[in-house]
Amino acid sequence: MRNTGRARFTKNRWMVFSLIALAIALGAGIYYYSTSRPSEAESTVQTSTIGTGDIVLSATGLGTLVPNQEVAFGFKNSGEVEEVLVSLGDQVEAGQVLARQQSSTLELQYKQAAGNLAALRSPAEVAAAEQAVQDARESLTAAKDDLQYMIGPEMFIAEERVAEAGQEVQLAKAALRQDASDANKQRLAEAESALARAQETLTYAYYNYSNSYTVQTFTYPIRNNQGTTVRRDLIAPTDAELLGARAAFALAQANLSDAQNYLDVLKGSKTVDQVPTSSLTSLTEVRLAYDSAKAALDATELTAPISGTITAIDLNVGEESGAAAVLTISNTDQPYTIDAYLDETDWDKAKVGYSATVTFDLLPDNSYTGKITQVYPALDDASGTSMVHITVRLDEKIDAGLPVGSTASVDVTGGEALDAVLVPTSALKEVETGKFVVYLMKNGAPVEQHVEIGLQDILYAEVKSGLKRGDVVLTDATAIE
Repeated sequence: MRNTGRARFTKNRWMVFSLIALAIALGAGIYYYSTSRPSEAESTVQTSTIGTGDIVLSATGLGTLVPNQEVAFGFKNSGEVEEVLVSLGDQVEAGQVLARQQSSTLELQYKQAAGNLAALRSPAEVAAAEQAVQDARESLTAAKDDLQYMIGPEMFIAEERVAEAGQEVQLAKAALRQDASDANKQRLAEAESALARAQETLTYAYYNYSNSYTVQTFTYPIRNNQGTTVRRDLIAPTDAELLGARAAFALAQANLSDAQNYLDVLKGSKTVDQVPTSSLTSLTEVRLAYDSAKAALDATELTAPISGTITAIDLNVGEESGAAAVLTISNTDQPYTIDAYLDETDWDKAKVGYSATVTFDLLPDNSYTGKITQVYPALDDASGTSMVHITVRLDEKIDAGLPVGSTASVDVTGGEALDAVLVPTSALKEVETGKFVVYLMKNGAPVEQHVEIGLQDILYAEVKSGLKRGDVVLTDATAIE
């Protein structure tokens, strides 16, 4: 009995060992099968169904309220401050006198210059100008007679007509350049024809001058000691004498023109702008002296270049003040302007015209819309970190008066696509710069599809063309070689 029990125990023990071995063998077989064949989940590609949604590209920064315009300025010249008419915080208008320097000496100089200018229009000065015109006419008559005697009346008249015809040709050409009309073309043709005729007349006159007039006019008798004429010699004017006579005639014409212009200005029939500077030499000198004296006197008054608030002042009566800035005017008229900074990674979202939302720390419950009006071309590293420097102007006035320097949060919208067809960025494959494809699933297989992409964020891109809602695309475009 004892042996039988031992045998049963031994047999049972071997049966247990056999079962354990079988279990281990079966387990090993199952592990081999599961690792040597992919499961159905692992063999399925990852896809995404195209839908619609919103993409809003934005950036947030900090800013401060700054004046719309700010000017720091001082007197034009050095001098003792005689009067200060404003205080810190005062509201001023453009052109308003803010302070004055001592000006008694400059006032005397101005009065003297003004008196000299007024004297030029006195009856005595007008009479002197009229006499100058008369004298110039007489000088012109004498110069004309001298020249006409030397070259003869016929040639004198012919030369004047050539000059007049040449001037008309120049005027006709100028008119034609301004307006190429048939009338102006006809005017030029007629002027050139008249000039040609005048030149022909001058040629004929010169022939008569050389062969007739000079012989008749400048042939002089040569007598001996007894007073008997022994011969006649031709002593015509030399080229130098003719040149001198022509120059004297031209000068006399210019002098008469200047004298008449000056008289016309004094009498008020012409303005200074209507006459050449050469006609107003004396008047110009007196006028310059007057303008200089007036400018010096005006410079003793410090006037506001813009309207706004006095935000800085460094002026005291009795002290010397010069060209250094002693006053600052800040214009904080609404709509307000905010000076803001964004992280340098948001450079692409900072463009003039982009929308912005501003929330002031003093008005935390309200937000105001605006637009970027300026983007500085270089990054600002004054704070130790490179930042994008922008200026934002609110769209409308707000019902609150805020002090300069008020801090604000600025949210910039760099672009938005609302209710747009969206595709995951992982589904995009860039085949060329700015050109993308996706793999559209058709009949269980990926098919290459070109798409036009708009705005993108980290996860999605706006599809402008190439896909529609409900399309199914391969999510990982890099899986396709």
